[in-house]
Amino acid sequence: MKIATLNRGKETKYLNQYPLIDEEDIYQHDHLKEGDLVKIVTDQQQYIATGYVGRQHKGLGWVLSYDENEDINTQFFVKLFESALEEREYYFNIDGTNAFRLFNAEGDGVGGLTIDNYDSHLLIQWYSKGIYKFRYLIIEAIKTVFGYTSLYEKMRFKDTTYTGGFVDGEAPEFPITIEENFTFYNVDLEDGLMTGIFLDQKEVRKKLRDQFSEDRDVLNLFSYTGAFSVIAAQNARSTTSVDLANRSRGLTEENFGLNGIDPKSQYIYVMDTFDYYNYAARHGLQYETVVIDPPSFARNKKKTFSVQKDYGSLVKGALSVLAPEGSLLLCTNSSAFSLKAFKNVIKKTLDEEGVEFEIREVMGLPKDFKTHPHYKPSKYLKAVFIDIKH
Repeated sequence: MKIATLNRGKETKYLNQYPLIDEEDIYQHDHLKEGDLVKIVTDQQQYIATGYVGRQHKGLGWVLSYDENEDINTQFFVKLFESALEEREYYFNIDGTNAFRLFNAEGDGVGGLTIDNYDSHLLIQWYSKGIYKFRYLIIEAIKTVFGYTSLYEKMRFKDTTYTGGFVDGEAPEFPITIEENFTFYNVDLEDGLMTGIFLDQKEVRKKLRDQFSEDRDVLNLFSYTGAFSVIAAQNARSTTSVDLANRSRGLTEENFGLNGIDPKSQYIYVMDTFDYYNYAARHGLQYETVVIDPPSFARNKKKTFSVQKDYGSLVKGALSVLAPEGSLLLCTNSSAFSLKAFKNVIKKTLDEEGVEFEIREVMGLPKDFKTHPHYKPSKYLKAVFIDIKH
């Protein structure tokens, strides 16, 4: 096993169980290759932790264990997976939901690795070349601990021509249908990096349906496959889904159909969000609830978008189509955008527009997306429900 020596004074955060190994904390790391197991030691050569090299989030790798005598083998992963499975027992025993996260990276003890369950079809996501080097051990441990119908994988790192696919079990015909909060969605585990739904938003979607949709016209921006629209439509007067991707229309229509909702009874636009604001304003369209859940970064022919730079203009545009006494659901999944900074952008924008508002609810990740107590970026999801007072 290789040695990674900390620069003097850098040991405190690792002694406090900070999981990401920062490159600048390590004295000479050129000799460390992706997938290497390393002993992290102080400049006095005192053992602190065992980690692996897997470059991600500006980090050199992740801590795996604080026991110098612990072997990183199949049994190591079996133990972690058994613990993760036990913590998700709730999700196996509730009605109306059969898709959730089984293992959540550093929250469950292995940064760079996630495992999702889509109605017994499992998806492994590898976030670095380093963690992928442990593939054989991890798949053996998955076979030991988790029951499944099929097993798939996706590569979430660059420098690979193989993007993922079928691993084991009985391959289904995609799309498969999963259930979440008594609502049905299509999922495809072989469709590039996306699957058709973001499982981390399950509780936010439920809150939208139960408290912010009743007899309302709901506008869903950056709608992707229409998940927010589909659940809102169960109570809403109407839903409008807007996304720039051409394929979003067909996928959204299919999800409506799965839930016995005629897609023709809802509105779907393939359009840039800012163009839609102008279109809606020109046609006098107003909505009692506006959902904004953009990607952290996007580029189209006309411009680039980043949440930290441009979120304020999204909120400002929403006000032009929001009905009096309307509500906003503002989301971001950017780990670089802290909740404090996000709320500051929202407050500054609404104050500048002279709008009175009340924050009704702030939501984060559901409990299957276990976070790490000493690593703030693991709490990446922020969803803020706001009532506008006029």
